[in-house]
This record gives sequence, structure tokens and C-alpha cells, in this order.
Amino acid sequence: MSEQTNESKKLQQIQKEQGELEQFAGEEIMENACENMERLSAIFGKSADLKTLVYEQEVFTFGIAYLDGIINKHQLEETVIEPLIVHQQSLKAGGADRETLIENLISPAAVLSAAFHYKQLLESLLNGSVLLFIDGLKVAYTIPLEYWPYRSIEEPQTQTMVKGPREGFIESLQINMTLLRRRISTPSLHFLPRTIGNVTRTKLLVCYMEKLVDRDVLNKLLVKIDKVKTDKVFDTGMLEELLEERRFTPFPAFQSTERPDVAAAAIAEGKVIIMMEGTPFAIIAPATFWSFFQAAEDYYNHFDLATFIRFIRLISYIIALALPASYIAVTTFHQELIPPNLLVSLAAQREGVPFPAFLEALLMELIFEILREAGIRMPRPIGSAVSIVGAIVIGESAVSAGLVSPAIVIVVSLTAIASFVSPYYSFSGTGRLLRFFLMLLASTLGIYGMIMFMIALAIHLSSLQTFGVPYFEPFAPFKAEKQKDSFLRFPLWWTQTAFYSKYKRKLESGKAK
Repeated sequence: MSEQTNESKKLQQIQKEQGELEQFAGEEIMENACENMERLSAIFGKSADLKTLVYEQEVFTFGIAYLDGIINKHQLEETVIEPLIVHQQSLKAGGADRETLIENLISPAAVLSAAFHYKQLLESLLNGSVLLFIDGLKVAYTIPLEYWPYRSIEEPQTQTMVKGPREGFIESLQINMTLLRRRISTPSLHFLPRTIGNVTRTKLLVCYMEKLVDRDVLNKLLVKIDKVKTDKVFDTGMLEELLEERRFTPFPAFQSTERPDVAAAAIAEGKVIIMMEGTPFAIIAPATFWSFFQAAEDYYNHFDLATFIRFIRLISYIIALALPASYIAVTTFHQELIPPNLLVSLAAQREGVPFPAFLEALLMELIFEILREAGIRMPRPIGSAVSIVGAIVIGESAVSAGLVSPAIVIVVSLTAIASFVSPYYSFSGTGRLLRFFLMLLASTLGIYGMIMFMIALAIHLSSLQTFGVPYFEPFAPFKAEKQKDSFLRFPLWWTQTAFYSKYKRKLESGKAK
């Protein structure tokens, strides 16, 4: 009871302090530059990154405030401080004349905006602007001189390919926008800014092509973004969960990519891209089940090879989902389906194994999942070595100790390799999760349980929609005109001709309206 009372008191104190700060921030700018600096410092709680500088000159005193690390200090010296000090004598005292001279002095080098309340100043300061206070003026100036540190453009780490561009998105929203604009040089490419998170105030960009985008999808997405009520968002993965329409499904509603060419291709297909400050991953909406079997490299190879690779991805996904369950069902309930020679071999391998097939497969799957996570979290130079060596050593040791049979080691290894074939990590994770439910049904109901699971899965996928678009499109509902680039990959000279004629028709209809 006392703990609850203490927590409620702390909450009330925090709310009181926040209310005082909001009231403080709503006050007007004062004429004295030093007093303005003191008030600004109080609002930020004397934070170490807030820099306040006061310059006492013969004609007038002025103050500079900025957040260290997010502004260009060299530009600050050249465009603001040096002109105000050097041209002090030309800046006459007295109201409007001084304002006009200051604006004329600084504006040619930087954009100058006037603010009359602290609330206006705070947002500009947090976004990388410098604040200028002048003694005798009840106005402050905001000068955008933002300079955010960011890493250089590198090859994507999660979506590598043999043939294709090597550029990947980075954590800078401005750079990512430039990478898209360079690939789509048309005025129809629009970037809508949004801000999300009451505390983090994270910047978003909603990107689409005006003449091609599905207006229903765009409007639903914008409404969902505007309705999100949260304190913090740091990555597009968090945003995906907040924007999902059908929340209780393991299948992702968005495609995630760090490749500008993939994002540009999606925009050219009429989809919507969301990019966020601070993350190299953009998300694509709407996503369908079959879009997760497509990769950028499919379009850089010949169409027959690309179609074959897509078949390989589908087969690999089925193997990753159902192979352990099939092994459990056949060895436990349906031995008549196994050829006699293979059945004798499996029976000899399982002689002396103390666990049933389900526990045997479950044990090996859990061990592999542990090794997979260990390989990801370990330092990069030794992570891969730990996962590979660990799998070999543990597999051989388990077989030698008689805990598992050699057949289940082969099954689990093939399942693990197949799970890595998917171009999208989040989609392969769905197969890893559903695999355990399918194994449980196979251990209790055999193949009949697996069939029931697959029927339920097909019904679930057919009922899903992402912003009004069926998840199983273009197969359910079946749309013949969209089969050119769904699971199959037709020649580019066919699909691009159809695409550009469609774009031309939409462009002409838009002009007619």
C-alpha cells in the first residue's frame, strides 16, 4: 500500500513539474538577453548540452543559445556572431531600425525567423536551430544551422545481393530522401512530413507518387499515423506494430527494407513508403504474402532465372515451416508412408534414443534457436564461428550420447538452412514461430493435425487485409492482370510496357479531371 502511495506521489510531482514547464514555455520573450538565457537554462534543467553565450558590446548586448553537437559551429561563427560583432556600430539602437538591420545582416547567409514565445523557440532549438536574443527587443530569432552526425552510405547489411546497387539507407532522413529523389526524378514524387511520439518527437516522411498511389491506402495510412498516441518511437519496427490494423496475427503487415532501389521500385508500383529519422530501415505499405518472396535481385537477373529462384524461396519456406512436423507425424503415426528400407534405417538409428520424436525434434530446434541468437548477439568476428562450430559439436555430441538420432540432426539442419533463404527477416521469423505449433499438432494428431493447421492458415491469410488490400492478392481474389509480377516474374519488356501505359492513362485521366 505504501509503495502505491509513493508511486502516486511521484507521478503527481512529475505532472506538476511538467505543467510548470509548459506554463513557463508559454511565456513571452523578455527584453533582457541575460534573463532570457537564465529562463532557457531553467527550462532545460541546466542540461550540459545547452550552450548559452552572452556578448556584451558597446552598442547593445546579444545572447546566443544552441544545443551542442547538432549545429554547425563554424557556420555559427561566420554567419551570426562575427557579423554582429564586426558591424556593431552600424546597428543603431532603437526598435524597428535595429530589427531591420539585424535581419538584413544575417538573412543573406542564413534563414532568419522571429519568435515571440518560448514555446516557439523550444521546437526550433531541439531541431538544430540557434537562438539569438537582442537586448531591448521582445523578440528572439531562430537560425537553422543543424548539423547532425551520421555515418557514410554503405552496402546494406540485411539484404545483400550479388548483382545490383551497393547503396543502402542510413540513419539520416535527409540523406535517405536524397537517395530516393535521385532514383525517381519527377515532380510526382511527394514527401509528406509527420512527427510522432510525445517525448521523442520523431520525424517521419511518407513518400508516394502522386499519379500512381492508391488514395484509399494513403489516406488510411495517414489517419493511422495521426491517431497514434505514444511517448516514444525509435525505429520503424516499433511504428509497424503501432500501425497494424489486424494486431493478432504473426504475419507482417509491412515490408521492411534498407535498400533505396527496393523503396523506389515500390513507389513506382503505387505503394507508400515510410522513412524515419534515426533508422536505416524504411517500411513499405501495403504488403502482401507473395511480396515477401520477391527480392531486388530478381529484376537484375533474367526472368526465367528469377522465376526459378522464387520457386526455390517458396519451397524453402514450406520446408522451414513443415519439415520437422512432417518427420514427427510420419515416424510417430504414419510409418506406412515410409519406404521399407528407409523405415528399417530410421528404426535402427532411433534404437536407444530415450525421447519420442516430438521431444527429440523440439530439443534440437530449441538448441538451434539458442545458437542462432548467440551468433547474432556475440561480437561479429566470433559470432559466426560460435554458431557454426556450436551446431556441429552439439549435433555430433548429441548423436554420440544417444540423445537424438542422426536423422533429426539432418532434418533440423535442412530446416535451418531453408529458413535463411527468405529475403525478409521478419517474414522468416513468422515461419520459425508457426513451426512449433505445427510440430505440436503433428505429435498429437499426425498428418490430420497438419492438414487442419494448413487449412486454418489458408483461411487466416485469405481473411487478412493491409489497408484495404487483400493479403493473398493477386491469388485470392484472383487477378489475372497482376500475375505478371507476383509469384512469377514475366519479362521486363512485357511488364514495363504495361506499367507505363497504365501510368500514362492515369496521368491523362488526372489532367482531364
